Amino acid sequence: MINSITQYVAFLLLFALSMGTQLYSPLVSTKLTGPGFYRLGGGIVLGALLCSMGLDYFMLPSLTTGELICYLFLITSNIFTFAKHRDEKTSVMWGIYFLQVLSFCVLSYLSFGATASLLMFASTMLFFGISNFSMILGHYYLVVPKLSEKPLIICLYSYWLAMVIKIILGVIGVSAAYKMGYFEEGTIVGDGYLFNTLFFVMRYLWGILAPLVLSYFTYRLCRMRSIQSATGVLYIMEFFVIVGEMIAAYLFFKFGFVL
Repeated sequence: MINSITQYVAFLLLFALSMGTQLYSPLVSTKLTGPGFYRLGGGIVLGALLCSMGLDYFMLPSLTTGELICYLFLITSNIFTFAKHRDEKTSVMWGIYFLQVLSFCVLSYLSFGATASLLMFASTMLFFGISNFSMILGHYYLVVPKLSEKPLIICLYSYWLAMVIKIILGVIGVSAAYKMGYFEEGTIVGDGYLFNTLFFVMRYLWGILAPLVLSYFTYRLCRMRSIQSATGVLYIMEFFVIVGEMIAAYLFFKFGFVL
C-alpha cells in the first residue's frame, strides 16, 4: 500500500510539473527572453512528461490507447518545438501550443477521470506549475539582465491566484476531516490524533504559509529590481511548495482529502 501511494504521489507531481510548466509558458514573450528560455522550459516539460509516462506504464495500471496517443503527441510536439522555436512564436507554434494544452487536458481526464482526483491534480498543477515557471524565469534573468521585471510580477499574481484556489479547497478538506473526527483526541481515524494533526499543520505551515510570506518578499524584491535576490527566494519557495504538495497528495491518496 505504501509503495502504491508513493507511486501515485510521484506520478501526480511529475505530471503536474509537466503540464503546469507548459500551460504557463505564454506568460513571458520569447521575444524578450530569446528561444533559450523556451527550450529550458520545454526541457523540463519533456523530462517530467517522460518520467510520468514511465511511472504510468511500469508502476500504475496499464496505459490505455487514448493515453498513449496523448503521450506520443506531447513528446513529439515538444521535441519539434524545442528544435524549431525562434525568438517569436509563429501562428504554427501557437497552434501547436493550444493542441498541447488540449492533449494535456484529455490526458488528465483519462488518467484521473471526472473524480476528486482530477480536482486534486488540477489545483496541484496550477500551483506547482506557476511555482516552477517563476523559479526558472527568475533564474533566466541572469542570462538576460535587461529583461523587465513585469513578467515575473505577472507570475507572482498568477501564483497568488493558484494559492487562493488551494486555500479554498483546503478549507473544504479540513472541514470534511473535522466532521469525520479526524482531529479528536484518541481518534482511531486516519493515522491517529498526533500524526493527523502533525501532517495537516506541516501541509499548511510549509506548503501555504511559508510560500505566501516568501512570495511577498519576492514581490518587494522585484519592485526594487533586485532580481538575483528574488530568484534565491523563489528557489526556497519552490522547495516549500514541493514539500507541501507531497504531503497534500499523500493525504489525498490515503484518506481522500482534497487539500
